[in-house]
Amino acid sequence: MVFKDIPLESFFHKLESANYFYVLVSGLSGAVAYYFRGLRWKLMLKPFGYEPSDWNMFHAVAVGYFANMGLPRMGEVVRCASLKKTDNVEIKHSMGTVVTERISDLLVLFLLVVFVFIVKADFFGKFIYDKIWQPLAVKFSFSGNGWILLGIALGLVLSGLYLLYRLRRVGFVSKIISVFKGFYDGLVSVFKIRNKGLFLLYTLIIWLLYWLMAYIVFFAIDATNGLDAIDAVFILVAGSFGMVAPVQNGFGAYHWIVSQALMIYGISKEDGLLYATLVHEMQVLVILLIGPVSTYWVFFKKNKHDESKQIGISEK
Repeated sequence: MVFKDIPLESFFHKLESANYFYVLVSGLSGAVAYYFRGLRWKLMLKPFGYEPSDWNMFHAVAVGYFANMGLPRMGEVVRCASLKKTDNVEIKHSMGTVVTERISDLLVLFLLVVFVFIVKADFFGKFIYDKIWQPLAVKFSFSGNGWILLGIALGLVLSGLYLLYRLRRVGFVSKIISVFKGFYDGLVSVFKIRNKGLFLLYTLIIWLLYWLMAYIVFFAIDATNGLDAIDAVFILVAGSFGMVAPVQNGFGAYHWIVSQALMIYGISKEDGLLYATLVHEMQVLVILLIGPVSTYWVFFKKNKHDESKQIGISEK
């Protein structure tokens, strides 16, 4: 339990004393980032001939984040289903683009890790190695049996693909192959984007907004008020690793890793958790406010709107 040793009375008193103007700006930055994520995703769908509205893209992204609160990583599937509902975007295409979108974000995160290493390697390096790299290396390391099982799994996958190829003219098999092809086309959609400069611009804006979410809350409490913009990049990197943990919206994992990151500045664990709580729970509040509205729009309001249009057409 992250808050196990924290005196809750003192913690809640500090929580009440925070400057919530900065926390609100952080929350608004997150909401705007949803909009630009939708615009970037739309660029990836254009090569397939889809033209969803900007607001439908925004609602799909918001519904995805809302779904992640119930089950980790379910949001990617739900937001693809949202676009299927509103704009008839084939899920085999949208899922591939979502995976590519995540890969592009991981690339940005990697570049930010390199950046903080270059700027303050002696200061940030030990934390990244001890708290991020080593735990990941241990988690994904394999024993001898692990490599054998991995080899068997790879062999089964290749055998299955070969079997699909041999049976490609059989009805149901051809449909499976069509789904895989659509997914693959979605994966490589980033190479088909006509305006790649706009894709890069949207990606830059998204991560600048994420950086602002971390930076602006520094001014909300006394303990972090003296940290600068470069420190916010480091906290953004640390927090991002917490958010990819397989738990609902990074609950607990985000708070722990951010508080540990702030402790290298001499900030207490209590104040580190205070900062993490303000950033994280503000974003949770944004999701709780926008998510249900977007869900209603996608699965109820939009459906009624389409039905009324069909009735109007038939009457004519």
